[in-house]
Amino acid sequence: MMMVLGGNVQGRKVHGRWPGLAAEQLIGPGDLAVTTDYRDVLGELCLRRLHNAHVAEIFPGWAVTERGVFRG
Repeated sequence: MMMVLGGNVQGRKVHGRWPGLAAEQLIGPGDLAVTTDYRDVLGELCLRRLHNAHVAEIFPGWAVTERGVFRG
């Protein structure tokens, strides 16, 4: 689970797929299932808020899929 705060965040909603909290939906001893790679969120942050197009150098071998977390 990841929380993103700020004025340019598309807030008040869950971005990605919510895996649920039922016992059969949890991984291991009570952990949420991973549905979004953190590199997608941080890569979008680099692109949209920091205006840094060199994401491939920050996350080598990873192609960022923007999730619509940030405005503009």
